[in-house]
Amino acid sequence: MHGKVGVVMETRPQFRLTNLDAVEWLRTLPTASIDLLITDPPYESLEKHRAIGTTTRLKRSKASSNAWFAIFPNTRFAELFAEAHRVLKKNTHFYLYCDPETMFVAKPLAEAAGFKFWKPLIWDKCLGPDTLVWTERGVVKIGDVQVGDRVAIPEGGSTTIRAVRRTRAQSLRLTLSDGTSLVASTEHRFVRADGAQLEARHLQVGDALCTRPVRHRAVATLELDDIIPDDDAVYELPTTECLWCGRTFDGPRAAAAHQARWCDRARSKLSMARELGISPKRLRRWIGRGRIPRIWAQRLGIEKLGGRVRCYLQNDSEVWYPRSLPLDHELGKVIGLYAAEGCHAACGVSFAFHRDEKHLHGLLARFARALGMRARLLETSENGVCVNVSFKIMRYLVEHFVGGQNAPTKYFKPSVYAAPEEFRRGLLEGMLEGDGHWSHDEQRQSYTSAAADLAMYVLRAIASRGQAPRIRRIENDHAGAWTVTFDPINRTDGVTVAAIEPIGEQDLVDVSVTDRDELFLLANGVVTHNCQIGMGYHYRARYECILFFEKGKRKLNNLGIADVITAKRVHNGYPAEKPVSVSKVLVEQSTEPGGIIVDPFMGSGSVGVATIESGRHFQGNDVCAEAVEIARQRLVDGGAAAWVERPRRANESQLGLAM
Repeated sequence: MHGKVGVVMETRPQFRLTNLDAVEWLRTLPTASIDLLITDPPYESLEKHRAIGTTTRLKRSKASSNAWFAIFPNTRFAELFAEAHRVLKKNTHFYLYCDPETMFVAKPLAEAAGFKFWKPLIWDKCLGPDTLVWTERGVVKIGDVQVGDRVAIPEGGSTTIRAVRRTRAQSLRLTLSDGTSLVASTEHRFVRADGAQLEARHLQVGDALCTRPVRHRAVATLELDDIIPDDDAVYELPTTECLWCGRTFDGPRAAAAHQARWCDRARSKLSMARELGISPKRLRRWIGRGRIPRIWAQRLGIEKLGGRVRCYLQNDSEVWYPRSLPLDHELGKVIGLYAAEGCHAACGVSFAFHRDEKHLHGLLARFARALGMRARLLETSENGVCVNVSFKIMRYLVEHFVGGQNAPTKYFKPSVYAAPEEFRRGLLEGMLEGDGHWSHDEQRQSYTSAAADLAMYVLRAIASRGQAPRIRRIENDHAGAWTVTFDPINRTDGVTVAAIEPIGEQDLVDVSVTDRDELFLLANGVVTHNCQIGMGYHYRARYECILFFEKGKRKLNNLGIADVITAKRVHNGYPAEKPVSVSKVLVEQSTEPGGIIVDPFMGSGSVGVATIESGRHFQGNDVCAEAVEIARQRLVDGGAAAWVERPRRANESQLGLAM
């Protein structure tokens, strides 16, 4: 912190507030005296929202503590950025809150002032804490969900929770036809059976809610060439160019003669084979065919290769593969069997079956043969057999659809959900063939898996047939398992809204998932859409930009922070107030404790609060005197001390008012 010699510096965070025009105030600050500048000007484009009535935050109301202050015109950004660049120290950052329209105006002007533009950062309602949701840990209360948990998604499987927030809002109690009772904010959106997304306040008794997959995409075929890693693929050797010096010739004979006799850089096949650790005969056979594995070429330093040879692998050179496979019922069933009973083997995959399941042995053998491969049957125990397909292409094929290294960690990749219905029907049949069981006593089918993701897929697939599956957790001495039970004959109607009751303000929990659509499932299969829209006219805004500028070069303190900062908007606060949590991320990323942060358009002082809570010092300014008083009170209540720049003795009392 800057100051005169002899000044006693405070041990607690300090602040100083001023009531001036923003640019005029910046001109009063010493050059290179500030560690970080964060601000949110009342930009010109906000007038458009006020003119067409798409925001209520710009007028005096319960959500506004003062009359709206004067707009800062775009024409003044140049002088603002020039002063900001002057007062910032070398190797510091500058963050500017703005809407997407102002971003295109501000960016070039800030760059002209000397800042380097990195990127725009983004900052983005809710259910009662007792609401039950499906997670990999079982059916749990949403209030107990943690960041990193996996939650079920509508089309089956699961996705990761990336943020959990608590809030308080006007709420409704919804009673559904299956007996479920849940609390949701009036603005929380549900997906109706027809696919429409409605806020809870717009739902009516009798509305049917979506409990089935809601995304419809289909990729009919799979190109086998696309699933082979580049390093394992085979490439053609150039025929009219020298491998070593790159010289071009009229024909392949001249190029071969040059390489064999006259090229100074050429190497013998014997020396190349020794470097690769293979027999010279094997290398000659490959080169004689005009092909070479890419990984060999890289190790030999051969940079110039021709096109990739379709469907050839380094260790499977004698096997022919079709160019593409249809995503049909048979392929789906094979993938389902791998999800249930498969594992990696040497160069390929292995399936564990009962010795009497000969129809499954035959299915895999026929499928492998259709791809030019061979399936081997090995006895592993008195009643167990193992079907091995020891070819890399088979491993790449199953890995395209199924991830995870062992049974508890298996999951389906997006390619499964993008496949046609015929493929997914076969997938389900394969899973039930492998890990399914029919109970003659209960007349019910069950599916058991150690992987929560696979169990969730079966659950959603069965529910999409109009049946009534149930899922439960089984604990044992190992990793535990999940069991899905259902009656193939029983059919159920969809879930409908039976009653709606307003219950006033309630404590709520909001979870956000990694999927862009942010769709997730309640424990009864109802699909909800967890997001919030903001002000706007055409497409409603769900986010606001924070332009990230740099003066000089400075590393961020935590390189693990994403460029999408999730935080709930401020309700019933100062007009256009930004969340303290967002500004706190910026402060802690770009400064060290004890640094000085300034905001020339501080409003109610949310940046100041974030600064004080982070152990830094704050200097703020606002053209509105009422805003300065609000900010002063917030900072004093937060434990900050007024900034004192005059020399004084250590035993003098601290002033309690901001300048």
